[in-house]
Amino acid sequence: MDKPKIAVFSGPTSTIANSPNLVTSNKGRADGDRNLPGRFDHLVAQSLYEPVTVRIKKFSAHPMEEDAKGVYFDDGKDYYEVELHPEDGPFLLPYMARRKDGSGTGAPFEAGDMTNAAIGYGGRQSFYPDASRVFADIDRSIAGRDEHGEGNLLDRKADFEFIRALPPAGYTELGEKAGEDYFPYQPFPMSRRPRYSDLARVTNTVQRTLAQSGLAGAIWLEGSPTVEETTYWLSLLIDTQLPLTCCASQRTHGQLANDGDRNIVDAVEVILSGQVNGMGAVGVQDERIYAAREFKKADDRPGNYKATGGHGGILGTVGPPVTIWYRPNYKHTASSDVNLTRLPADVIFTDTTGDSGSVGVRIKDSGGGLLPTAIPRVNIVKQASYMGEDDSLDPDQEVDILARIAKALADQRNPDEKSPKLHGLVLEGTSPYGLGSTSQMAALAIAVYSGLPVVRVGRSDPGGRVPGFMHDLSIAGSNLDANKARLLLMASMLKLGRFPKAKDPRNPTSKEKDALLAKIAEFQEIFESH
Repeated sequence: MDKPKIAVFSGPTSTIANSPNLVTSNKGRADGDRNLPGRFDHLVAQSLYEPVTVRIKKFSAHPMEEDAKGVYFDDGKDYYEVELHPEDGPFLLPYMARRKDGSGTGAPFEAGDMTNAAIGYGGRQSFYPDASRVFADIDRSIAGRDEHGEGNLLDRKADFEFIRALPPAGYTELGEKAGEDYFPYQPFPMSRRPRYSDLARVTNTVQRTLAQSGLAGAIWLEGSPTVEETTYWLSLLIDTQLPLTCCASQRTHGQLANDGDRNIVDAVEVILSGQVNGMGAVGVQDERIYAAREFKKADDRPGNYKATGGHGGILGTVGPPVTIWYRPNYKHTASSDVNLTRLPADVIFTDTTGDSGSVGVRIKDSGGGLLPTAIPRVNIVKQASYMGEDDSLDPDQEVDILARIAKALADQRNPDEKSPKLHGLVLEGTSPYGLGSTSQMAALAIAVYSGLPVVRVGRSDPGGRVPGFMHDLSIAGSNLDANKARLLLMASMLKLGRFPKAKDPRNPTSKEKDALLAKIAEFQEIFESH
């Protein structure tokens, strides 16, 4: 019988697809090398070079085996003899490799290599190029057995297709470059983070993969601080009814008490249960199932993801069995108004109130994929008390906001087709009102009349929705946090374009205000339902 098939995407800066440093074991150290302290040599999962016959001491797997030796078959020997083969998979063995240093014997690999600029920070990568090795180690029971004492926790349930969407490791010998082809976070001096344009690569890769027939669902793996953002983006942009689970880890694969391996096994259980079909992208962490919209990391320790917004967000538990307690009421994936299928090839909008014609920005390529150049540039502005120079209403005090406006207008005038043409701002203001200082609000009024949509959200982790104001010139961000509001604004601009500009953004007319409010209403409709 054919097993179900699950796509597994490798995302950036993924602790869940990272490993501890490969440090030379004591058995690989020479006289004069530093000896690692402790009673045992540490072991690393590795493959055999050739078949080998070993003898295993009986009653050595558990201290109570010998107490029950009467139930064991006795062949008259004190050992078991078994032939091991390379194709059996990795075994836990001493790590014997040494670093080339110009000497005749080399030097041990040490944990400190990754902070040593003189040796190129060790010259090695600790991340995995895709998740296949992580899955193999789980199946091999390197990370532990299931509750019944058996292995192959993943292979006996499904087949897997491993896809390097924005992987954390790259094949440098094949020309792959950090920051372009792969995105690690260590060694820290060489860390790289994804760019705006990489959202298009994520969207197209996931959408193209999930469009193929025969898939049961997908797993997205990413670094724990940012997986919440990609999860929400996928819930907005991907047109699918398939379950899309997103996982992270607070500890590396192979580290003591690693949580990521368990999250992967749980994600497979969630997909195969059929309970989350049609629920869009969800976070699967620490045996909980989170709605993409409310999924958020709170601290760097297992069990410390939470639901934001103050009103739900934890949809279910892994169990056993997988149980769904609540279902999302907001639009997502196949029902999303801003998914890739529903986005126009060109977004058409009025550039300036009173213009006789419209302008357009190309959103999709000829194959229907999202163009990297189309991704809107949206930045976050934060309000804090005791931050103004005085009680002035002068917008010119807000040099950061004005600089963003100037940059946006310069980008829009730039004839280069690679220059971004869609820009916006998110104000993380007071809770729940989403308001800034008087000078900030004055500067943001200039921004909206310069064509930049502005969204207001409450501070940090909002506990309720932002109220709307009849006179306000911005989009009320509901109970979204600033990062989620930023993503929804970016997705909305791909569908609706920019705000209509005033001829003089500091002195708009009533007609220009009416045109602006009408456009805000279109954005607000999306924010109320996604």
